[in-house]
Amino acid sequence: MGVIRILDETVANQIAAGEVVERPASVVKELVENALDAGATRIEVAIESGGADRLRVSDDGCGMERDDAGLALERHATSKIGGAADLKSIASFGFRGEALPAIASVSRLTLTTATGDGRGTRVVIHGGRRRDESPAPHPRGTTVEVEGLFYNAPARRKFLRAPGTETAHVADMLARLAAAHPAVAFRLQSGGRTLASWPEVASFRERVAQIVGAADAACLVPVDRREGSLRLVGLASSPALGRSTSRDEHLFVNGRPIRDRRLLHAVQAAYAAFLTRGRFPIVYLFLEVPLEEVDVNVHPAKLEVRFRHPGAVHDLVRDSLRAALEGSGASGRVTWGSLRAPAGAAPAPAIGGATGVGESTAGYGDIAPAGARDQGRSVHDRQQAEGAVDAPPLDAVAVAPLAQFRDTYILASSPDGLVIVDQHAAHERILYDRLVGQERSRGVERQRLLFPITIELRPSEQQALDAAHDSLEALGFGIAPFGAGAVIVDEVPALLGGAEPGRLVRELLAEILEWDRAEGVDQLRHRLLASAACHAAVTANERLGEGRMRQILDDLLRPGRPLTCPHGRPAILRLSVEQLEKEFRRR
Repeated sequence: MGVIRILDETVANQIAAGEVVERPASVVKELVENALDAGATRIEVAIESGGADRLRVSDDGCGMERDDAGLALERHATSKIGGAADLKSIASFGFRGEALPAIASVSRLTLTTATGDGRGTRVVIHGGRRRDESPAPHPRGTTVEVEGLFYNAPARRKFLRAPGTETAHVADMLARLAAAHPAVAFRLQSGGRTLASWPEVASFRERVAQIVGAADAACLVPVDRREGSLRLVGLASSPALGRSTSRDEHLFVNGRPIRDRRLLHAVQAAYAAFLTRGRFPIVYLFLEVPLEEVDVNVHPAKLEVRFRHPGAVHDLVRDSLRAALEGSGASGRVTWGSLRAPAGAAPAPAIGGATGVGESTAGYGDIAPAGARDQGRSVHDRQQAEGAVDAPPLDAVAVAPLAQFRDTYILASSPDGLVIVDQHAAHERILYDRLVGQERSRGVERQRLLFPITIELRPSEQQALDAAHDSLEALGFGIAPFGAGAVIVDEVPALLGGAEPGRLVRELLAEILEWDRAEGVDQLRHRLLASAACHAAVTANERLGEGRMRQILDDLLRPGRPLTCPHGRPAILRLSVEQLEKEFRRR
């Protein structure tokens, strides 16, 4: 007897569901894209429990006749292509004819639709099996309700995250789709509460301002460039608006949101001269490509594409961003600076550095990023391998600042050679340890803002705040609701008083969104403290006086302090006299 068999249709549909339906946000993506293909000008999304228990997508598109409504839930049924030749120039979002039946195979789905002639149709499917098809009143357009996602696939359902996390994913997905379609009105509700409402507007800039808020939108510069048949338009942030994660790098091809490594590399290459390592820009880039020069049929969920001329697309993105940033007057961080000696003819005597009450040099060492401690040891080990055998620990009293190089590195002398300190990484480590010490002892010292600030939150940011409000409160932040979609910040940690509060809070919310609950609450605290320290630390390209350099050296070289930043980057490099003499062939 043979071993090869034709799969049951229900099983085949569930396999297809595994390709296109990962979580509630995946369902929202497929249904909203269908609404856009149907010519909708208004799309409303409502979810319960992050969309896992129930979600609904309603639109005012063209709707479907009764026969089409039934066929739409069959595999490989579509109105968007007629034959193989059409695959060469796909203009629609969905065309595979698998999304609706795949969703219906792992949920209880109800589709109600009408073309505006007064007659509507309702189709009900549970777990891929049709339960009912009957007339039903409905205005022009389509409503799809999905209940109990993965109810018949418990192994899949258990991998869904907490409702707040799933809600944030839905909000992010809807925001990406809304960004590319400013002429369409979108609304998102969760548990009966409106999380986002984006009325139709006339331009990408207005829609992006709706999504990111007026303050951040004011820091975005326009991008517009054409090369042959390719055109790139959009918005990009000035270097002052860097983020700690890449969540705000948004790429679109012919209105379709995508994730493409080559294009993300082009973005990083363009910003390499403007942002320090580990910082990411806000970009909304809309690439227009002739349909025959891009293949959108390379990923089941249509998140990736393949270009006929990938090198040309990469160069267009990189060069367009560089030109926009240079044209805006932004100054790059990589400059041919010179050695600049501190004021005074001789090094100042050592000054004892204040460390702050309750400071701990241990930090969250047991939960720091993998390799952070090893990176600190590897610097020392490498020095020993190159000749500085048995290099003694550095004593702050014996280390004196000589100069600042490129306004980024502190050069200092030590008894056995030359010391080079990354001022940002060093200060980041110092602030992190102080925050940890305060948080572990008597609580983080707070500073009340003379003028409290109001922050407009995106829906995903609101979910992040709801999930971790207590953690932010324990770290010294005073944050309270202030109307729909906004909060007011009136307190920040005293050590971070020099940071811009609005951007600092957004950085922390981004870290919360990146956090995996499986990592534990301690890891979340580490993420928040490290991000806060990074945001408040002195930066590259920041001039420091002699006293400031002296203070950073004193604080960094406290006994037992790790010589890396909280993210694991080395903060110090030692060059022994022996190494220098070998390089200059003196021995």
